[in-house]
Amino acid sequence: MKLLVPVKMVPNPTLPVRLSRETKKHQPDIDHIPLIINPFDEIALEEAVLLREAKIADQVIALSIGPESWDGELRTALALGADRAVRINSNSLISQLSIAKCLKEYAIKESIELIICGRQGVDLDRGTIGPMTAALLGWGQATFVSKLKISDRVISITREVDGGQEEIVLPLPAVITTELGLNTPRYASLPSIMQARRKPLEQLSAQELGLELENDIMVDQYLEPPPRPPVIRLNSVGELKDILTQKGFLS
Repeated sequence: MKLLVPVKMVPNPTLPVRLSRETKKHQPDIDHIPLIINPFDEIALEEAVLLREAKIADQVIALSIGPESWDGELRTALALGADRAVRINSNSLISQLSIAKCLKEYAIKESIELIICGRQGVDLDRGTIGPMTAALLGWGQATFVSKLKISDRVISITREVDGGQEEIVLPLPAVITTELGLNTPRYASLPSIMQARRKPLEQLSAQELGLELENDIMVDQYLEPPPRPPVIRLNSVGELKDILTQKGFLS
């Protein structure tokens, strides 16, 4: 069984992002922030590697859709346990639907049986890739997965929902998105990093998959939140009651 893990590179979320004042549109200044694998995608990759180590899967493929500058972190995915690393070349920010279409076509091309996605990218927080891909493929899906077990081509899943947990069963092929509690990603060891440097990186174009990529929605301007109004310090509950009464909140 082949597993596919979409991998996105994002600015390191532990470092502060500020708005550049060099232009009137106040675009985020992230040139100084290094890119890393999206933390939720690391969880997805770790789960795929664990399934291969348990002999449930035969191969783990990490797939990115982005520029050549992402190749370094793709090698990190190899060091973390992926068997193959593939990049579909794109030098612009493409739409979520285009990404899902790429995943669909690649999954069909490679006879993928399970796609494990991170819950969301920590840069845009959309969380749409997994559900979109499942819809295009016509596969069952489960989001926010915190526990899973595969037996006889059936996945038993525990997923996080408002107010508790839900247990569901999905037949393969399927798409799942990972929650924080699913596992703890491993660190890449020095030997695995050195081995990853020697492994080939596969490259594809969208045209080879029969697709034309569409650009994502562009944000015209970012604005800082307005300053907070001055606070009023009160000395007693009675003062609070008087103010609320004057404003008509109390009678």
